[in-house]
Amino acid sequence: MTRYREALAAAARGWPVVPLRPHDKAPALRGWEHEATTDRDRIRQWWVHRPYNIGIACGPAGLLVVDLDVPHGREAFARRAWQHGAEDPRDTYTVATAGGGEHRYFLAPEVPLGNSVGRVAPHVDTRGIGGYVVAAGSRVGGRRYRVLRDLPVAPVPGWLVDVLAPPPSEELDIPVQRPSPRRVGAYRDAVVAGELERVREARPGVRAHVVFTAACRLGELVGAGWLDAHVAADLLLDAASVHEGVEGWTGREARHHVDNGIALGRRRPRALR
Repeated sequence: MTRYREALAAAARGWPVVPLRPHDKAPALRGWEHEATTDRDRIRQWWVHRPYNIGIACGPAGLLVVDLDVPHGREAFARRAWQHGAEDPRDTYTVATAGGGEHRYFLAPEVPLGNSVGRVAPHVDTRGIGGYVVAAGSRVGGRRYRVLRDLPVAPVPGWLVDVLAPPPSEELDIPVQRPSPRRVGAYRDAVVAGELERVREARPGVRAHVVFTAACRLGELVGAGWLDAHVAADLLLDAASVHEGVEGWTGREARHHVDNGIALGRRRPRALR
């Protein structure tokens, strides 16, 4: 039952969890990102029967996790910080991995960040939107993931955001055949109606993820110039308001996921052909 308690502890922090295969890092469920939850009943159903490892869905959790491999990851990360005139950012919630490395947890920035491999430095990876991390209490190869520094989760360092933030896309002067306004309007209205319905009907344990992904899809419309960003946010927040007060859901949490989702989606404008 230890992993069950660890899963509950992660969920209590507001981090949606998902079962990973016992003694492994792979998700035990298809569509793990959609299934990740903070709902206690669903967590109990998963962990009471099998000793699953624990995964945390970083995007819905609002986390950016830096994965430092051994033997050189810590040194490489500290050196990269020094190159930017900063101290090694150690003072945050940190988990020691089964392989002897570290997972340093940071609060995700306003700029949406996904996953990276070696972009920050050799032996330094990151997990953000679209990624998950193996949580404390899990076991791989007979070794346990354990909390190394039980500190508040610190904001992600500004220099790290600068390193990871995707560069602005170049606008190429390529002639394209534009869809008719009527077709665009019908398509936009159908997408908006469908996503708002998904938000209103979201189950308690997956609300954060549903709101975030719905915001991503409306953000794609914003990026294409088919929907105003403020209108998109207002529509999503109004739809999410039906859940306020249910199992701790708040307007502030809704705003966090809506803003992050729209910001990510508008970087990938929707296209009609």
